[in-house]
Amino acid sequence: MATELELKLMVQPEHQTKVCLFLDEFCSDGAENQHFRRPTLSLMNAYYDTPEATLLNAGIALRIRAVDGRFIQTVKTRGSSRVGMHERGEWEWDVPTDSLDLSLLKEVPLPEELKDLSWSKDIVEVFRTDFERQIWDIQYNGTEIEVACDNGDVTSPYGRDQISEVELELKTGNGEDLYSFALVLCDKLPLQVNLVSKAQKGARLKNRKIEFPDTPSANSTNLEFAVYWYETWITYWEAMFYLQDEILIQPVRNSMLQLKKCLSDELHNELDELDRSLSDAMNADNDNVLEALAKVEHTGKVMLHIGLWLNQQIQF
Repeated sequence: MATELELKLMVQPEHQTKVCLFLDEFCSDGAENQHFRRPTLSLMNAYYDTPEATLLNAGIALRIRAVDGRFIQTVKTRGSSRVGMHERGEWEWDVPTDSLDLSLLKEVPLPEELKDLSWSKDIVEVFRTDFERQIWDIQYNGTEIEVACDNGDVTSPYGRDQISEVELELKTGNGEDLYSFALVLCDKLPLQVNLVSKAQKGARLKNRKIEFPDTPSANSTNLEFAVYWYETWITYWEAMFYLQDEILIQPVRNSMLQLKKCLSDELHNELDELDRSLSDAMNADNDNVLEALAKVEHTGKVMLHIGLWLNQQIQF
Protein backbone atom coordinates (compact mmCIF):
# COMPACT_ATOMS: atom_id res chain seq x y z
CA MET A 1 0.00 0.00 0.00
CA ALA A 2 1.23 3.48 -0.85
CA THR A 3 -0.09 6.93 0.01
CA GLU A 4 -0.40 9.19 -3.00
CA LEU A 5 -0.11 12.95 -2.51
CA GLU A 6 -0.94 14.91 -5.61
CA LEU A 7 -1.63 18.47 -6.69
CA LYS A 8 -3.78 18.66 -9.81
CA LEU A 9 -3.91 21.62 -12.20
CA MET A 10 -6.43 22.15 -14.97
CA VAL A 11 -5.24 23.35 -18.36
CA GLN A 12 -7.30 24.23 -21.39
CA PRO A 13 -6.49 21.86 -24.28
CA GLU A 14 -5.15 24.65 -26.48
CA HIS A 15 -2.41 25.28 -23.90
CA GLN A 16 -1.25 21.67 -23.51
CA THR A 17 1.57 22.09 -26.02
CA LYS A 18 2.86 25.15 -24.16
CA VAL A 19 2.97 23.17 -20.92
CA CYS A 20 4.96 20.35 -22.50
CA LEU A 21 7.39 22.72 -24.19
CA PHE A 22 7.96 24.58 -20.92
CA LEU A 23 8.67 21.35 -19.04
CA ASP A 24 11.03 20.14 -21.76
CA GLU A 25 12.90 23.43 -21.56
CA PHE A 26 12.97 23.30 -17.76
CA CYS A 27 14.52 19.82 -17.93
CA SER A 28 17.10 20.82 -20.52
CA ASP A 29 18.18 23.81 -18.41
CA GLY A 30 18.76 21.68 -15.30
CA ALA A 31 21.91 19.89 -14.23
CA GLU A 32 22.59 16.49 -15.80
CA ASN A 33 20.44 13.73 -14.26
CA GLN A 34 18.52 16.31 -12.20
CA HIS A 35 15.41 16.30 -14.40
CA PHE A 36 14.42 14.06 -17.26
CA ARG A 37 11.48 13.25 -19.49
CA ARG A 38 10.14 9.72 -19.71
CA PRO A 39 8.60 8.10 -22.79
CA THR A 40 5.00 9.06 -23.50
CA LEU A 41 2.43 6.47 -22.40
CA SER A 42 -1.00 5.56 -23.74
CA LEU A 43 -3.17 4.60 -20.77
CA MET A 44 -6.46 2.73 -21.14
CA ASN A 45 -8.44 2.39 -17.93
CA ALA A 46 -11.71 0.66 -17.08
CA TYR A 47 -13.40 1.63 -13.79
CA TYR A 48 -15.76 -0.75 -12.02
CA ASP A 49 -18.61 -0.33 -9.57
CA THR A 50 -22.13 -1.57 -8.93
CA PRO A 51 -25.09 0.15 -10.63
CA GLU A 52 -25.88 1.64 -7.19
CA ALA A 53 -22.36 3.15 -6.95
CA THR A 54 -21.46 1.09 -3.87
CA LEU A 55 -17.73 1.78 -4.19
CA LEU A 56 -18.08 5.43 -5.11
CA ASN A 57 -20.28 6.05 -2.08
CA ALA A 58 -17.61 4.44 0.10
CA GLY A 59 -14.90 6.66 -1.37
CA ILE A 60 -13.28 3.82 -3.33
CA ALA A 61 -12.16 3.64 -6.96
CA LEU A 62 -11.42 0.27 -8.60
CA ARG A 63 -9.86 0.06 -12.05
CA ILE A 64 -7.88 -2.04 -14.50
CA ARG A 65 -5.21 -0.17 -16.44
CA ALA A 66 -3.70 -1.40 -19.70
CA VAL A 67 -0.27 0.10 -20.43
CA ASP A 68 2.79 -1.17 -22.30
CA GLY A 69 1.43 -4.70 -22.53
CA ARG A 70 0.69 -4.88 -18.80
CA PHE A 71 -2.58 -5.01 -16.90
CA ILE A 72 -2.58 -3.30 -13.51
CA GLN A 73 -5.43 -3.56 -11.04
CA THR A 74 -5.64 -0.54 -8.73
CA VAL A 75 -7.72 0.42 -5.72
CA LYS A 76 -7.71 3.98 -4.43
CA THR A 77 -9.38 5.05 -1.21
CA ARG A 78 -10.31 8.43 0.16
CA GLY A 79 -7.40 9.68 2.25
CA SER A 80 -6.98 12.32 4.90
CA SER A 81 -7.79 15.92 4.13
CA ARG A 82 -5.23 18.13 2.44
CA VAL A 83 -6.57 21.47 1.30
CA GLY A 84 -6.73 21.68 -2.48
CA MET A 85 -4.83 18.41 -2.90
CA HIS A 86 -5.53 14.72 -3.42
CA GLU A 87 -4.19 12.35 -0.75
CA ARG A 88 -5.28 8.74 -1.14
CA GLY A 89 -4.39 5.22 -0.19
CA GLU A 90 -3.36 3.20 -3.25
CA TRP A 91 -2.95 -0.54 -3.85
CA GLU A 92 -1.66 -1.94 -7.15
CA TRP A 93 -1.23 -5.45 -8.52
CA ASP A 94 -0.11 -6.80 -11.87
CA VAL A 95 -2.81 -9.12 -13.20
CA PRO A 96 -2.61 -11.48 -16.21
CA THR A 97 -5.59 -10.12 -18.16
CA ASP A 98 -7.97 -7.19 -18.25
CA SER A 99 -10.32 -9.03 -15.87
CA LEU A 100 -10.68 -8.12 -12.21
CA ASP A 101 -9.18 -10.37 -9.55
CA LEU A 102 -11.46 -9.58 -6.63
CA SER A 103 -9.53 -11.88 -4.29
CA LEU A 104 -6.85 -9.19 -4.17
CA LEU A 105 -9.24 -6.88 -2.36
CA LYS A 106 -8.58 -8.88 0.81
CA GLU A 107 -5.39 -6.83 1.10
CA VAL A 108 -7.36 -3.57 1.21
CA PRO A 109 -8.90 -2.29 4.49
CA LEU A 110 -12.42 -2.07 3.10
CA PRO A 111 -15.27 -0.65 5.18
CA GLU A 112 -16.93 -3.31 7.31
CA GLU A 113 -20.07 -3.42 5.16
CA LEU A 114 -18.01 -4.23 2.05
CA LYS A 115 -15.66 -6.87 3.44
CA ASP A 116 -17.78 -9.89 2.52
CA LEU A 117 -17.66 -8.82 -1.16
CA SER A 118 -21.34 -9.67 -1.61
CA TRP A 119 -21.65 -6.47 -3.64
CA SER A 120 -19.14 -7.79 -6.17
CA LYS A 121 -21.68 -10.04 -7.90
CA ASP A 122 -23.22 -6.88 -9.38
CA ILE A 123 -20.00 -5.20 -10.43
CA VAL A 124 -19.78 -3.82 -13.97
CA GLU A 125 -17.60 -1.45 -15.96
CA VAL A 126 -19.11 1.99 -15.36
CA PHE A 127 -16.80 4.28 -17.33
CA ARG A 128 -13.43 4.50 -19.05
CA THR A 129 -10.57 6.96 -19.03
CA ASP A 130 -8.29 6.73 -22.05
CA PHE A 131 -5.54 9.29 -22.37
CA GLU A 132 -1.98 10.04 -23.37
CA ARG A 133 0.40 10.80 -20.51
CA GLN A 134 3.64 12.73 -20.86
CA ILE A 135 5.87 12.46 -17.78
CA TRP A 136 8.77 14.45 -16.37
CA ASP A 137 10.77 13.55 -13.26
CA ILE A 138 11.75 16.77 -11.52
CA GLN A 139 14.13 17.42 -8.63
CA TYR A 140 13.08 20.66 -6.97
CA ASN A 141 14.58 21.93 -3.71
CA GLY A 142 15.66 18.37 -2.99
CA THR A 143 12.13 17.04 -3.49
CA GLU A 144 11.34 14.44 -6.16
CA ILE A 145 8.21 15.31 -8.13
CA GLU A 146 6.58 13.37 -10.95
CA VAL A 147 4.88 15.78 -13.32
CA ALA A 148 2.34 14.26 -15.70
CA CYS A 149 0.48 16.03 -18.48
CA ASP A 150 -2.66 14.05 -19.40
CA ASN A 151 -4.78 14.54 -22.49
CA GLY A 152 -7.73 12.35 -23.44
CA ASP A 153 -11.31 11.47 -22.55
CA VAL A 154 -13.60 10.02 -19.93
CA THR A 155 -16.40 8.04 -21.58
CA SER A 156 -19.46 6.14 -20.40
CA PRO A 157 -22.93 5.28 -21.72
CA TYR A 158 -23.98 8.64 -20.26
CA GLY A 159 -21.58 10.82 -22.24
CA ARG A 160 -17.99 12.00 -22.33
CA ASP A 161 -15.78 14.54 -20.63
CA GLN A 162 -12.38 15.83 -21.56
CA ILE A 163 -9.18 15.10 -19.66
CA SER A 164 -6.74 17.99 -19.87
CA GLU A 165 -4.68 18.37 -16.74
CA VAL A 166 -1.27 18.49 -15.14
CA GLU A 167 -0.61 16.35 -12.08
CA LEU A 168 2.25 16.91 -9.65
CA GLU A 169 2.83 13.85 -7.48
CA LEU A 170 5.17 13.82 -4.51
CA LYS A 171 7.62 10.92 -4.74
CA THR A 172 9.97 11.89 -1.90
CA GLY A 173 10.53 15.07 0.05
CA ASN A 174 8.44 18.00 1.23
CA GLY A 175 4.80 18.38 0.20
CA GLU A 176 5.16 22.17 0.20
CA ASP A 177 7.46 21.83 -2.80
CA LEU A 178 4.51 20.62 -4.88
CA TYR A 179 3.10 24.11 -4.41
CA SER A 180 6.47 25.74 -5.00
CA PHE A 181 6.97 23.99 -8.33
CA ALA A 182 3.34 24.51 -9.32
CA LEU A 183 3.94 28.23 -8.82
CA VAL A 184 6.87 28.00 -11.25
CA LEU A 185 4.47 26.55 -13.81
CA CYS A 186 1.68 29.03 -13.11
CA ASP A 187 4.09 31.93 -13.42
CA LYS A 188 4.47 31.06 -17.11
CA LEU A 189 1.32 29.14 -18.01
CA PRO A 190 -2.47 29.57 -17.63
CA LEU A 191 -3.11 26.76 -15.12
CA GLN A 192 -5.53 26.58 -12.19
CA VAL A 193 -5.98 24.24 -9.22
CA ASN A 194 -8.39 21.37 -9.85
CA LEU A 195 -10.08 19.21 -7.21
CA VAL A 196 -11.89 16.79 -9.54
CA SER A 197 -10.29 13.37 -9.99
CA LYS A 198 -10.70 11.31 -13.14
CA ALA A 199 -12.91 8.90 -11.21
CA GLN A 200 -15.14 11.79 -10.14
CA LYS A 201 -15.33 12.95 -13.76
CA GLY A 202 -16.56 9.51 -14.77
CA ALA A 203 -19.12 9.27 -11.97
CA ARG A 204 -20.68 12.64 -12.70
CA LEU A 205 -21.40 11.68 -16.30
CA LYS A 206 -24.16 9.57 -14.78
CA ASN A 207 -25.21 11.48 -11.68
CA ARG A 208 -24.84 14.95 -13.25
CA LYS A 209 -23.82 16.34 -9.87
CA ILE A 210 -21.08 18.81 -9.03
CA GLU A 211 -19.51 17.74 -5.72
CA PHE A 212 -19.15 20.62 -3.28
CA PRO A 213 -17.37 20.55 0.08
CA ASP A 214 -19.44 19.98 3.20
CA THR A 215 -20.87 23.19 4.63
CA PRO A 216 -19.24 24.07 7.96
CA SER A 217 -21.37 24.47 11.06
CA ALA A 218 -22.16 27.88 12.53
CA ASN A 219 -19.57 27.42 15.29
CA SER A 220 -16.75 26.42 12.92
CA THR A 221 -13.44 28.23 13.15
CA ASN A 222 -12.34 30.97 10.79
CA LEU A 223 -9.84 28.53 9.27
CA GLU A 224 -12.57 25.96 8.61
CA PHE A 225 -14.65 28.60 6.85
CA ALA A 226 -11.58 29.62 4.83
CA VAL A 227 -11.03 26.03 3.68
CA TYR A 228 -14.71 25.72 2.77
CA TRP A 229 -14.81 28.89 0.68
CA TYR A 230 -11.47 28.10 -0.94
CA GLU A 231 -12.60 24.67 -2.10
CA THR A 232 -16.02 26.04 -3.11
CA TRP A 233 -14.28 28.66 -5.26
CA ILE A 234 -12.16 26.04 -6.99
CA THR A 235 -15.15 23.73 -7.46
CA TYR A 236 -17.20 26.46 -9.15
CA TRP A 237 -14.22 27.41 -11.32
CA GLU A 238 -13.85 23.87 -12.70
CA ALA A 239 -17.63 23.47 -13.05
CA MET A 240 -17.80 26.66 -15.12
CA PHE A 241 -15.57 25.11 -17.78
CA TYR A 242 -17.05 21.61 -17.50
CA LEU A 243 -20.57 22.94 -18.03
CA GLN A 244 -19.37 25.63 -20.45
CA ASP A 245 -21.51 28.11 -18.55
CA GLU A 246 -20.02 31.56 -18.01
CA ILE A 247 -22.85 32.49 -15.64
CA LEU A 248 -21.01 30.48 -12.97
CA ILE A 249 -18.47 33.29 -12.75
CA GLN A 250 -20.98 34.86 -10.34
CA PRO A 251 -20.68 32.13 -7.64
CA VAL A 252 -16.94 31.99 -8.40
CA ARG A 253 -16.61 35.65 -7.47
CA ASN A 254 -18.97 35.33 -4.51
CA SER A 255 -16.84 32.48 -3.13
CA MET A 256 -13.79 34.69 -3.49
CA LEU A 257 -15.60 37.49 -1.65
CA GLN A 258 -16.49 35.19 1.25
CA LEU A 259 -12.97 33.75 1.31
CA LYS A 260 -11.43 37.23 1.60
CA LYS A 261 -13.11 37.67 4.98
CA CYS A 262 -11.06 34.75 6.35
CA LEU A 263 -7.61 35.68 5.06
CA SER A 264 -4.62 37.84 5.89
CA ASP A 265 -4.37 41.31 4.35
CA GLU A 266 -1.75 40.18 1.83
CA LEU A 267 -3.90 37.35 0.49
CA HIS A 268 -6.97 39.58 0.71
CA ASN A 269 -5.23 42.02 -1.65
CA GLU A 270 -4.31 39.23 -4.07
CA LEU A 271 -7.95 38.20 -4.30
CA ASP A 272 -9.01 41.82 -4.87
CA GLU A 273 -6.57 42.14 -7.75
CA LEU A 274 -7.69 38.84 -9.24
CA ASP A 275 -11.34 39.83 -8.97
CA ARG A 276 -10.62 43.02 -10.92
CA SER A 277 -8.87 40.98 -13.62
CA LEU A 278 -11.80 38.58 -13.89
CA SER A 279 -14.19 41.52 -14.13
CA ASP A 280 -12.08 43.04 -16.91
CA ALA A 281 -12.13 39.72 -18.79
CA MET A 282 -15.91 39.55 -18.45
CA ASN A 283 -16.43 43.12 -19.63
CA ALA A 284 -13.97 43.08 -22.52
CA ASP A 285 -15.26 42.70 -26.05
CA ASN A 286 -14.66 38.95 -26.27
CA ASP A 287 -16.50 36.48 -28.46
CA ASN A 288 -15.58 33.70 -26.01
CA VAL A 289 -15.84 34.79 -22.38
CA LEU A 290 -14.69 31.44 -20.99
CA GLU A 291 -11.57 31.57 -23.12
CA ALA A 292 -10.85 35.07 -21.82
CA LEU A 293 -11.34 33.94 -18.21
CA ALA A 294 -9.03 30.96 -18.71
CA LYS A 295 -6.30 33.30 -19.92
CA VAL A 296 -6.29 35.48 -16.79
CA GLU A 297 -2.67 34.93 -15.90
CA HIS A 298 -2.59 34.99 -12.12
CA THR A 299 -5.68 32.92 -11.27
CA GLY A 300 -3.63 29.80 -10.66
CA LYS A 301 -0.96 31.67 -8.69
CA VAL A 302 -3.53 33.14 -6.31
CA MET A 303 -5.16 29.72 -5.87
CA LEU A 304 -1.77 28.22 -5.04
CA HIS A 305 -0.71 30.99 -2.67
CA ILE A 306 -3.92 30.60 -0.68
CA GLY A 307 -3.85 26.79 -0.80
CA LEU A 308 -0.28 26.75 0.50
CA TRP A 309 -1.14 29.21 3.27
CA LEU A 310 -4.14 27.14 4.35
CA ASN A 311 -2.10 23.94 4.45
CA GLN A 312 0.56 25.69 6.51
CA GLN A 313 -2.08 26.78 9.02
CA ILE A 314 -3.15 23.18 9.54
CA GLN A 315 0.48 22.02 9.78
CA PHE A 316 1.24 20.75 6.28
